[in-house]
Amino acid sequence: MLEQERYHPMRSILILAWPAVLEMCLHTVYWIADAAMVMRLGAREASAVEYAATILFGVVNICGALGIGVNSLVARFVGGKDHENAGTTAGQAISTGLAITAFLALVMGLFGRPFLSWAIKDGLTAALTVDYFYTTVFSGGLLMLLIMVINGVIRGLGNTRVPMYIALAANVFNIFFDYVLIFGKWGFPQMGVKGAALATGTAQILGLIVGVLYIYRRRHDLLLSRSSFWPLQKPVLKGIFSISIPMGLEEVVNNSARMISMTWIAALGPISFAAFGATVAAESFSFMPGYAFAIAATTLVGQRLGAGRADEAKQTGVLATIMATILMSAIGLSFFLFPHYIMRVFDPPEAEVLSLGIACLRIAAVEQPFIAVAYTLGGALKGAGDAKGPLLAGFIGSFFVRLPLVYLVVYVLELNVIYLWWVMALQFLVTMLLMMRRYRRTKWQRLAHKPTFKAVEV
Repeated sequence: MLEQERYHPMRSILILAWPAVLEMCLHTVYWIADAAMVMRLGAREASAVEYAATILFGVVNICGALGIGVNSLVARFVGGKDHENAGTTAGQAISTGLAITAFLALVMGLFGRPFLSWAIKDGLTAALTVDYFYTTVFSGGLLMLLIMVINGVIRGLGNTRVPMYIALAANVFNIFFDYVLIFGKWGFPQMGVKGAALATGTAQILGLIVGVLYIYRRRHDLLLSRSSFWPLQKPVLKGIFSISIPMGLEEVVNNSARMISMTWIAALGPISFAAFGATVAAESFSFMPGYAFAIAATTLVGQRLGAGRADEAKQTGVLATIMATILMSAIGLSFFLFPHYIMRVFDPPEAEVLSLGIACLRIAAVEQPFIAVAYTLGGALKGAGDAKGPLLAGFIGSFFVRLPLVYLVVYVLELNVIYLWWVMALQFLVTMLLMMRRYRRTKWQRLAHKPTFKAVEV
């Protein structure tokens, strides 16, 4: 949203947040479609998809911090009406994203199979995981990184509707081909896990096409030209990476902790791991408001600071956090009251998977307000150019709370998967408290100036 005579924070947040909520819900449906359909094949198939997708998209999300960085910078430049630097930032980020995508394809192609074969002890589950992983990667799955960068540019312009349309197009494509390829409908071959991977990977191609077409249409507004993309410019890249690298490290921290804990949880067996994966998939719907309001906070805080309005930037972050907390708490209440109906969406063939998932989802209700505050304040800090605060909070929550307690539950006390959700609730509580402290201590007035390609210190 561009500078107006009078700024209305609640209206501005809602204008940006509602398409982002729908977009995040579509991304969740995308994932749940795979999980729900594959779950009908059995616990091993479900575990294979959960593990491979966590690794693949965990790596993509780490590098996708580039999209959050470009969102923050483009928003600051747009707020300051500096469209030339906004376009240069966008072009350089897209070119960098393309190079990173090519590099990831090479690394995953070489090391994916040996790593997965080592990490998963059950031979059949390992084979299914490798099949899903390679099919997804080489059918287009890695293009999600470029989509994230392009979405960051578009959100920096104050438009969250187009990323929603991108998600909608990819989601419809994925669900349709999930159904026909997993189960072999309407003349298509029955491909099982590989069919789910093929649908997921090729859907990214469609999403990328929609995003590129929109950027091309807005090339004049961004003042994009060939020189915006190439050659790469060191000062511009330094500015982008000064924000993106800490965000990427935050994803490294979160995904490393997630992967280590998932490897330990896998030791509980396919039933517990499948119940854990189904609960994560069900709970992921509740994350969407947190992500969406974080996106709105990143864009609006960046734009208000770019316009020299530090007081409005701080107010926007607080208001977005309150709105996200109210909505996510309501969703958490539904988890507590109606877990049976929610978990039946996955319809696992093993009854124990369903009963464990129901118990886990009730506990997940407790952590919803903690997640809302942590996510939204993190988005606001990133809009201010502060990626170090969320990184530090994530590191403490993951490595000083989550991992020690997961190890204690699985290997020392030998408790079942239900207790792991109390661990995660405690992790989010600690992360929330750290985010609140960082936000209160931020010197907002010092940030109210025209941005440069140098790192923004908070």
